[in-house]
Amino acid sequence: LLSIAPTVAQDVQFAQHVDVSGDGWVYYNLSENRIASEQEASFGAWDVSFKGTAVKFNGPSQLLDVTFDAVDAAPKEGYAEGEDGTSELPTDAETRWFNYDFTNHTISAKPNLTAVFQMRDGRWAKLNITDYYKVVFGADPIPRMLSFRWVISESDVRAF
Repeated sequence: LLSIAPTVAQDVQFAQHVDVSGDGWVYYNLSENRIASEQEASFGAWDVSFKGTAVKFNGPSQLLDVTFDAVDAAPKEGYAEGEDGTSELPTDAETRWFNYDFTNHTISAKPNLTAVFQMRDGRWAKLNITDYYKVVFGADPIPRMLSFRWVISESDVRAF
């Protein structure tokens, strides 16, 4: 009998309340689950970066209108990439990763959007921003404190 090993689901990683309130980009290393230093960032040792609501990847990316859990593989086509090898999520009102409420001036992450991108080492990742605020009991929510989750593929396979 031929036995096929089941696909092992990758562990979902989380980052909570990453402070993106400054004027510059905040570079994040997903493999090590930490903010990259300025020196590391200058050498390209980062995977995703944030500046307010702007999101940039260190490789080709696309934003899928699919929930995070439903994305089981990186698509084979449809990626955006700039001349420098990076890509940014769309910022127009229709396709950006968040909703803006003009009544109370709040930002909320769209739960059904998942970014898929190729990392600098060739692996694929999917990422979902879950929150824009840090909520502290008894105080107003603190903006520009991003929380997000991600999964990185094994080697250069597209499956998550």
